[in-house]
Amino acid sequence: MAFEHDSRTADKFVVRLPDGMRDQVAATAAADERSMNGLIVIAIREYLDRGQRANALLDALTQAAEAKGVNHDAA
Repeated sequence: MAFEHDSRTADKFVVRLPDGMRDQVAATAAADERSMNGLIVIAIREYLDRGQRANALLDALTQAAEAKGVNHDAA
């Protein structure tokens, strides 16, 4: 999936990385033939999508349990 945008108008966010992480990101991006920015954007998207999928699964499990009459009290 390509992310087309004008870099002059795109949202910008400064991130401070722990020592050594920039080199890891650069090496991983180079190995994947993409920019560091592209790699970071994909990593953030995947993290956010994973959270949404987890929440959807929990909702579905809760609904299924309620349909079977199982009570679950969240701690």
